[in-house]
Amino acid sequence: MVAPGQAFSGSTLERSKYPNMYPDDVYRKNLSDTITALEAWAHEYRDVAEIETPATAAYWKLSVLPHVAGACPFELLLRADQKFNAAIGGEVYEDKPIDKFEFFPMLARAVATGNVEHIEVLNALTGAIDAIETRVTLEDGWAWIGERRTGPRGARRTDSTQELRTKHFLPYRR
Repeated sequence: MVAPGQAFSGSTLERSKYPNMYPDDVYRKNLSDTITALEAWAHEYRDVAEIETPATAAYWKLSVLPHVAGACPFELLLRADQKFNAAIGGEVYEDKPIDKFEFFPMLARAVATGNVEHIEVLNALTGAIDAIETRVTLEDGWAWIGERRTGPRGARRTDSTQELRTKHFLPYRR
């Protein structure tokens, strides 16, 4: 575990420039509690996945590579600048703001129980991929959705010109 004050100390960001940010001391306390919860989760799943938790003054990282074929690998990087990066099932999402600390343990539990879908949105006429989504259904009923557009930017069409190709991931324990 990274002790408060050791990692993520000395934030140089000015709160007036970023009004939605936590005060530095509140952020470090909540982050420390979240890291403790994620380390407990990691300890529980070390028998079914290769797990690493490196830390520096700039970030804390959780890397998970499950032993079960078809289960979803993921990485979570909690940063000192109150943002996070996530790699879920091969898709990378960077520079996301940290809004709720409760989200991260729920995300880890959802991935481990197989509540992850990789969705390719295809143009039905050409077969080209327009977007790739990662949908993680959390225990509270909400879903976290990351999207990467691969086709031209524009309003996402929901008519019959699109097809969805969905891959479901397996749980870590079976």
